[in-house]
Parts: sequence; structure tokens; C-alpha cells
Amino acid sequence: MSRTVGPYTDVTTARVEGAYELCEGLDENARPVQILTLGSTSSKDPARRGLLSDTVAWAYATAGPEDAPILVADLEAEQPYVVVLRDTRLRGADRIMDRLLALGPATGPLPVGPAAAAQRAAHQLAAAQRSAAPASPAGVSGPPSPPPMSPPVVMIAPPKRPSQLKPILIGIGSVVVILALVVGAWVLLSSPGGDESGDSTAEPPDNAAVDDVSQPPADEATEAENPVPQWDQEASTERVGGSLFPEDAATHTIAYRNWPYAFKVPADYECAEDGQTAVCTADDGDSQITVGWDSCDGECPRSARNSMREALPYQPLQEMDGGIAVAERTQVYGRWRGSLSVFVTGADGAFHAWATADIDSDRTDEGWQVFNDVLNQALAKAADAKTPD
Repeated sequence: MSRTVGPYTDVTTARVEGAYELCEGLDENARPVQILTLGSTSSKDPARRGLLSDTVAWAYATAGPEDAPILVADLEAEQPYVVVLRDTRLRGADRIMDRLLALGPATGPLPVGPAAAAQRAAHQLAAAQRSAAPASPAGVSGPPSPPPMSPPVVMIAPPKRPSQLKPILIGIGSVVVILALVVGAWVLLSSPGGDESGDSTAEPPDNAAVDDVSQPPADEATEAENPVPQWDQEASTERVGGSLFPEDAATHTIAYRNWPYAFKVPADYECAEDGQTAVCTADDGDSQITVGWDSCDGECPRSARNSMREALPYQPLQEMDGGIAVAERTQVYGRWRGSLSVFVTGADGAFHAWATADIDSDRTDEGWQVFNDVLNQALAKAADAKTPD
């Protein structure tokens, strides 16, 4: 029988092994998840809680592309639990449970003392060696090969011969500078009236900054043909995770000419445009959010959508309703990574809005806020296209 556990719905028990219970359900974004938790009695055992914490740390450290990402791990709760995305193509929370069972009995008190610690350390070392060892060729069995013992090879480049060209160039440059000074002085002295006329013939600059992007000056016709998008205050408030920007959040709006939508980023992010991509960085470049868009011709068929979506990192993306897909990766300690993809049809045709993030885990909520803003601003263009003039 399904039940509700915290923010998770349709929760059912899939497997029970003594102190450990593995459940399946849906999170608040309707994504299928696995929930591994301790029983109410086992949760009061410090040794059992400590083993779960060590095993979750191991799961983070050894996670590979074939492992489903850990979405939440609350190990300080009264009944600690870990939530893993459920995907039939990836290994889920079963690998965490199997390791727990390999490190100690499923029920009763765990062994303590030096012998038990040595046994757990041996299990951890064996597991680390298995995860690091290359796969054996099919049909070949035998003990693993010992690691090579030869020292690393250090490549040292031969010393460069001193260049004879630099002194020559310096001499030529000096002569050119002297000649330029002489000619300039002659022109000033021979000009009638010098600077007394007060009449300037300097041309105005031929470019102007628009939203921190250097653009040529445009008349009204050019502005109409190449508009700068406006941030839509009336956009919807959909979420793929996390939260939305609070009304009093310190943000600034990024709007580039010829883009189909504008978006917001936290005030301490600096953005640089590169065609149809904007790279926004913080923490001296250690945290980076990239936002972009692709046009999609005609009816934007499924094959074209798949090609654009598969070009994003952190595959596979979890598809949702309304042409939306999202991925979240937290396997690397201290980092939050993710991808967002949404297809919409605006007044000028279909386009693909996307965003990716590789940021410090302390900035996780900022990543979700930018993702949600990109989502809603893109969806607003579809809504505008449906509104009659």
C-alpha cells in the first residue's frame, strides 16, 4: 500500500533486509526515486548510523556514470535516509544496501573493536580496488595484474637558443617612433591656427553599449529587426527543483540583442556573451552557469529535439511534461552540477532554451533559481505567441 513520507508520495516498500528498508516513490517534482533508510529501532544505534554514514560517503566517492545520482542524504535526521534517483538504466540504492550488508550483519549489534574496524577497512579497500581496476576482457579470468612500479616519465624540453631577432626589432621600433614624433611635430607647427579654432571634426563613436554588450548604433528600423528581449515580470512560476528568486534577491538581468528571452542571475555573477551562449561565473571562475538557446526549424521534430538535448552534459536528462527535461548530479563532494532543457514555440518560431551548472554546493539554490528563471522566461514567450493582438 502506498503512503506519503515527508515530501515523497506513492511510497511503497521494495526490499527489507533486517535494519535496512528500501522504498520506491515520487519526489515533489514527480521524479521516481529510491529511499534507503534505517528502521526506527536501528536508528537509535550509533554504530548502525555510523555505518550508514560511512557507506553513503563511499557511494559519493565511487559513483560513476553507470550509477544513479544521490539526490538527498539526511544522515542527522531522527531516522536517517538517503534518496537516489530511480532509473532502470542506472544502478540505484541497491548498491548502497548491498555494501551495508557486506560490512556487517543485517540485524542485531554490529561488531565493535579493532577487529571489526580492520574488517570494515579491508572491505573498503577491496571495494575501492574493484572500482579502480579496469574490466577484464570477455572470457578471460585470473588474478588482477599488479600495478606498474616504474616511476612517471618527466618530459623536459631542451633549452631555447637566445633569439637574435628581438634586438633587431627593438632597434627598428625605436627608429619608427622617432620618425613619428618628428612628423607629428611638423604637422602641428604647420597647421594654421593650431588649437585656437575650437572647431572639432572628431566623429562620434560608431558603437554603443547595450546591456554590457558592444553593439553598433541602431535606428528605429534596426531596433525593430534586432530587438533586445525584455525580462517578463508576468511569467509563470514553474519549478524543476529548488526555489525561485525571492522578490528582494540581489540579481541583475541579462538581455542580449537577438536572443528570444532574457534571464536573471545573482548579482555577484559576471556574464559574457558568445553568440547564442552566455557564460556566467562567480567565485573567481570556480562556479559557472551557462545559459543558451538554439533555433529549431519547422515543427521542431522529435529527432531534432533529441539531438539538441543529448548535446548537454550530465546525461540522461529526466523528461517532464511540457517539453521540459532536467538532470542533477551531486556525486562529487562539494559540487552541484545540472542541466535544464525546454522547447517552446514563440512568435518567431520554435527554439530550445537550456542551461547548465557546475557550481559549489553552497550555491545549489542559486543554480535552481537560474534554471527556474530560464524555464519561466522561455515559457512566457510561448504564452505571448498564443495571446491575440
